[in-house]
Amino acid sequence: MGPYWVLLAVAIAATLTLPVAVLVFAPAPLSSQETPAARLVASVAADKETYLPGESVVINFRVTNEGNGIADIRFGSTCVATYSILSVDGAAVYNHQAHVGCGLMITEWTLQPGDTRAFTFTWSQTSDSGIPVLSFRSYRVQGLLLSTKPGPSAETRIFVMQGASGPNLAFTAKTDRTNYGPGDSANVTVILTNIGLETAVMHFHTPCFVQFLVLDEARHAQFNSSRWWGCVQILADEILAPGESRTWVFPWGLTTDAGAPLAIGQQYEVVPSFLWIYPEYQRNVSRTTVATFTMATFTT
Repeated sequence: MGPYWVLLAVAIAATLTLPVAVLVFAPAPLSSQETPAARLVASVAADKETYLPGESVVINFRVTNEGNGIADIRFGSTCVATYSILSVDGAAVYNHQAHVGCGLMITEWTLQPGDTRAFTFTWSQTSDSGIPVLSFRSYRVQGLLLSTKPGPSAETRIFVMQGASGPNLAFTAKTDRTNYGPGDSANVTVILTNIGLETAVMHFHTPCFVQFLVLDEARHAQFNSSRWWGCVQILADEILAPGESRTWVFPWGLTTDAGAPLAIGQQYEVVPSFLWIYPEYQRNVSRTTVATFTMATFTT
């Protein structure tokens, strides 16, 4: 056998023994295919970034299905969305849900991909106790969907500016004792003083424009004196010269707004203020002195 045939035999053998690459086209496994799914995204915005004290804050809360599947949402009451106001450090200021009546009723929504539901709320810059909030500070505004499964939420911030210059007023509350027992009554004194350098002239639609609130140790309002008044709608002016004061004395049976006796063993705080519907005057109060008292098992 010549050299030519030897080389041909070696070439054939190498071809038969070398690995051969085969390209196979196979469908992707079903598990890797995308399954349509809903994705709820919330957003919240105020109508402005900064506000004057007492100015209404319009809050817009939106929930959008940004997924590619249908969102079925269920609610356990007639309240489907709410908002809360917090201080910058997270302390609760106002909870809208606590001030509305939510009826027990199953409610269901269906949001197609891209669908949006929008809600509008108005906050009057008052706390849960009805007291105007402090100015010259920021507040956190949170919106929340109240679905039976934890719903999406969103947050934004606003700033309440210092009010325009005006009267400089001081409120003081006093009680006739620091300890009361079951069956006792109290006399609450509220003093309004002009501590500024100019005469304060204030106009009201009723002569009942001063109130006091009673807060428990958890800062929950237990009594609001203005709810028990029967005042006629008569225009009233209050004029205070610099250094001048006005004093009001309120008899009080040491009960809650519901008429129940205050809880024994707790300390309470009496906060004087204008009626919350007059925030333009409340913002001119630069000093507020509260009174504290304790409900004991017996009178000391």
